[in-house]
Amino acid sequence: MKFCSLAIVTLWMLLPFGALKAQPPNQPDSSATESTPLKAIAEWDFEEGESAHFRTHGNVESDQEGPRPPEFPEMLPTNRAVKLDAEAYLSVPDEGEESRFDFDNGDEITLEAWVNTTSIRDGQPLYVIGKGRTNSPKFARDNQNWALRLMGKNGEARLNFLFASKPSGGGQHWHRWTSTLGFPVATGWHHIAVTYRFGDPDSITGWLNGKKTDGTWDMGGATTKPPVVDDDAVWIGNRFSGKLDGIAIYRKVLADEVLAAKFHRIGKPRTVVFATEEMPDLGEVPDGQVILQMSEGMPSGDRWLYDGESWPAETLRWFSDAFLLSRIPVRYESWGIRSSWKAPVLLRIAGDIELPVGTHQCLLRARSTSRLWVDGQLVSRLKPARRRGGNLEPIVPVPDPLVPGARRLPFPQQEAISELVIAPAGDSGSRRVRVVLEVIDGRPGNRTESGEVCVAIQQDGQGPFAVLSADASAPLLMTDDVIESKLQELEAELIAFEDHVRREAATSQDEFWNRRHSIARKIVSESEAGNAFQPPSESAGHPVDRFVLDKIASVQNQLGENQTPAAKNSQEKVFPILQEQCFRCHGEKEQGGLRFNSRQGILSTGESGFAAVVPGDPEASELIARVRAGDMPPTESGLSEEQIQVLEEWVRDGAVWVNHSIDEESMELAPVVDDSSFVRRVYLDTVGVVPNEEEVRQFLADESPAKRDQLIGQLLEDDRYADHWVSFWMDLLAENPTLLNQSLNSTGPFRWFLHESLRDGKSLDRMVTELILMRGSSHEGGSAGFGLAGENDSPMAAKGHILASAFLGIEMQCARCHDSPYHSTKQEDLYSVAAMLKRQSLAPPDTSRVPDAFFEGIGRESLIEVSLQPGVQVSPDWPFAEQTGVADDEHIDLLVQNPGDSRERLAALITSPKNRRFSKVVVNHLWRRLLGAGIVQPVHDWEGQTASHPEMLEWLANELVVHDYDLRHVLKLIMTSETYQRRALGKNRQASAENRFFNAPDPRRLTAEQIVDSLFVSTGSVMDVGELTFTHDGSEPATRRTSLGFPRRAWMFAGLNNERDRPSLSFPRAQPVVDVLEAFGWTGTRQQPIFERDMDPNLLQPGILENGTLTMSLTRAAFESELADLAVEARDPDVLLDTLFLRFLSRFPNADEKKAFLPDLSARFEERIVSAEHVEQPAEDPPLPKATWSNHLVPEANEIQEERQRRVRRGPPADPRLDRDWREVYEDVIWSLVNDRSFVWIP
Repeated sequence: MKFCSLAIVTLWMLLPFGALKAQPPNQPDSSATESTPLKAIAEWDFEEGESAHFRTHGNVESDQEGPRPPEFPEMLPTNRAVKLDAEAYLSVPDEGEESRFDFDNGDEITLEAWVNTTSIRDGQPLYVIGKGRTNSPKFARDNQNWALRLMGKNGEARLNFLFASKPSGGGQHWHRWTSTLGFPVATGWHHIAVTYRFGDPDSITGWLNGKKTDGTWDMGGATTKPPVVDDDAVWIGNRFSGKLDGIAIYRKVLADEVLAAKFHRIGKPRTVVFATEEMPDLGEVPDGQVILQMSEGMPSGDRWLYDGESWPAETLRWFSDAFLLSRIPVRYESWGIRSSWKAPVLLRIAGDIELPVGTHQCLLRARSTSRLWVDGQLVSRLKPARRRGGNLEPIVPVPDPLVPGARRLPFPQQEAISELVIAPAGDSGSRRVRVVLEVIDGRPGNRTESGEVCVAIQQDGQGPFAVLSADASAPLLMTDDVIESKLQELEAELIAFEDHVRREAATSQDEFWNRRHSIARKIVSESEAGNAFQPPSESAGHPVDRFVLDKIASVQNQLGENQTPAAKNSQEKVFPILQEQCFRCHGEKEQGGLRFNSRQGILSTGESGFAAVVPGDPEASELIARVRAGDMPPTESGLSEEQIQVLEEWVRDGAVWVNHSIDEESMELAPVVDDSSFVRRVYLDTVGVVPNEEEVRQFLADESPAKRDQLIGQLLEDDRYADHWVSFWMDLLAENPTLLNQSLNSTGPFRWFLHESLRDGKSLDRMVTELILMRGSSHEGGSAGFGLAGENDSPMAAKGHILASAFLGIEMQCARCHDSPYHSTKQEDLYSVAAMLKRQSLAPPDTSRVPDAFFEGIGRESLIEVSLQPGVQVSPDWPFAEQTGVADDEHIDLLVQNPGDSRERLAALITSPKNRRFSKVVVNHLWRRLLGAGIVQPVHDWEGQTASHPEMLEWLANELVVHDYDLRHVLKLIMTSETYQRRALGKNRQASAENRFFNAPDPRRLTAEQIVDSLFVSTGSVMDVGELTFTHDGSEPATRRTSLGFPRRAWMFAGLNNERDRPSLSFPRAQPVVDVLEAFGWTGTRQQPIFERDMDPNLLQPGILENGTLTMSLTRAAFESELADLAVEARDPDVLLDTLFLRFLSRFPNADEKKAFLPDLSARFEERIVSAEHVEQPAEDPPLPKATWSNHLVPEANEIQEERQRRVRRGPPADPRLDRDWREVYEDVIWSLVNDRSFVWIP
């Protein structure tokens, strides 16, 4: 808010000197005195450079036009304001106890602002500015210290003042005052102010556009009680849709003449007049197509334009062939990451349609405000849908079809039928007309979604309805079968369009990442690690196999050496000394970076930089020097002279080491699996499902010697690769969306960011960087969703823990509250990372530290220490230079776009090519996923651990970096090796690093997602469980009630539980899927990262596969199912049995299996098909109304969902073409294959 310097002269006579001087918000008012009572203690005028005084959340647009001349002559012509969407706000942190923002009884307050809003409904509050009520877990929920708001009443916006007193015995603790005067919205800028002395309810006064107004305490009544005072933040604009300017807070009641002079406007009072309605011109439409256009930022979601308002610019344009749409496209920001539409949005569909001459019935279906034009004439319109709020809305009955067989109106859409006359043009019986549909979606308080939109006509007012199509020769009849098929086709087209938009946006960053990868390749080529190993020639075999075989050969040679006198001396004399004197600190523990329980350990350098043992040279061995000096072991007596001489002689003789725990069987190479086992394994490990019958037959028939390598490459490029691997990343990064209310560590659904990154083939360093930068929408699939942590007092500390364990192998869970007792990390390390993520210093909250009382009277030295003192601000610093080999120096400047951004620097430090830990940890994750055990175990906690094959780990890490961090390249390297393709007989997971040989992969059970998805693929079924949301009508914003869409693969599910145990909030069709997932180790709530699933067998697993609702439904030869068609079309029982085995187990049946199954399948095989005259089509269940959040407390909602549950448990009707007795035998065979052990174990 900037005033013209000349205009200010006219105010000097009214205002004390300095009254208009801006006071930066985060600076205390040290100059306020009785002589300058008008000094604002905080002021936001939103001019350039002021954003440092607040943080933005959501869609906030700066540099907007504020009140300006000539309408407001005192303002500067360049005066700026800020524009906010309904879910956006600005936040200003409190400054601690007794801050300038804290008001208590006896304190005076004046709040003022300039406001410009375009819509408000009766009873709707729009926050201008307030302190408290942020729902922060650090404070009570009802902690409003003060708030200036607008309240909708009688079609106007009224001034509204709100505060909360301390709750007491059932009495009202909310106190709200609403003014008598108001103003119509969408009439430009208005000045508002409220003055009040806390404790004196009669002192309150409102000011609107320079006029004084009284009002009423209309909630909680007038009170002298003090307000709640705490250290919660100040928020600006929460739920406010429109523009704000000139917000100020005073700790005085401003004089009437001062407030009266705040508003000076020239011109007649503004009135609301609708703009003239005209059909929009979308330009030329290609033949055979219709244009779909999206524009964001409509002034209101409930109306068309007022006079003087303008249409928003086009945001997206794409093409289709019909006036039919099931959803609007996903919005992507400039990097190609999911964002939010700046609602309300305008959807337009336009096309030149050939329509028959005559008088027709025209059908318009949409959810919200809509209008339909034909050749410039307004044909039909829909008003804004009635708002559904609360949870006691009436159940909406299922509508009857407009004509027999027609598709019913979907909930919660609206429809309008109007008469459409197509006049003749010449002798033709039809005429080409321009049709334009306009729909406004996303009004405040709702999710921005369209639902099913369509325009259809009933020719001559008779017969069926048909959706308007650009191809008049192929009418789209409005029946469920036709429309559902068309919607699937349109969904595929829309996904392809979204892929194009996203990938095109992502190219804006390609140059930066190409440069980074060039730097990475150069660093590796010049490093010692990069040149430490040259892969063997092709004649020497696969590099992975060479590493594995070299270790086995080395140990086998060592076993031969164990028979020498030196080995005998080691076993009888040296080993007992080390075991008794050294293993306590240097055995399983790794004190000083040294372990003496393996040859690899004793030859290492540790933290001192000197080799503990140099074979053949006692003088150069640090071990001998330390024991000679008496430094080690740290006991009073140390070692005896005889013991020291034994060690010296052992070193002088070459330090021969005898491995006492080698199991020679663990070095015997397992055979390579056959083609049937291989094709099943590789499909499961790449795309997450078993191959279908045709894919198995094709691979088995292929005689090419390169077919395995070719299939691996083909599957790694398959889109389903993302569907499989996204679950791994969701576990690792603790993706934890909630469908109802936030819960502990709940996040946004950043699964979509991960999935699209994998589909698009983003490099790993780029995906991780964009994750850490937390861009896009928090609640609609952007990487910003990673930054949320519900009910967590320090979200960035939680994220720091996840990043360190997932990508650096540094476990810091204990460091949340104290220094780690079993690790070297300290609490300060974790909060240094958290500060880098938060982009500012921060202190651990009191709730995240061990209280001093814990240590009092403990009676012994505590295992835990708290070296970080209470209240100490931790600065954004990189604490892991030693562990990772990368420092925060000028090298990092080359890897970032904004060197001053600590969050981006953290991302660069983690993903830097100099960070050897990052690439090693990641390839170790991949190795464990494919082989069943890591090269380093555990995968997330490397402190004190050693690699079983350090050279191979180094080589794989280099391969990742020099191939631009392409995960699929490393996966292909591993999977094309014989090591991966051997039979799963290994015991690597239980073995120590020294004895982990990877002579074979470990046995692996299918993941829960693989089991569920393979059930659907094997049975030929389509996953149809409905939308995962509690608000099917979109009547809550995404920040409160999200939608996870319509799952088509198991990774798309989330926890269905809610704290309200009501049938009306159940998911009858989704629950059977989740039951199977949970039985096999999946969890829908990842409060902490999951590095290894619980894969232990339990009683639920056979039970859920044998008798669970999902298995019983999918294994049924149901009406119109693939399994029924297979049975009907089978030539003979042998072919049918082959088909079933290929579908479910990816192989042909063996002789014993044929002997077991064929007799039963053959019995009455020729009579299995019922004659056509006796086939009775199963009756369809009548459709049920929709139970959703807005009606879930209505008793009928429980009955509806309970009926749905009964139908799901009953399962689909059997196919009437099959004889019942034979069909049940057939289904038993299928059931047996699903319950065969090999169905759930990777071969």
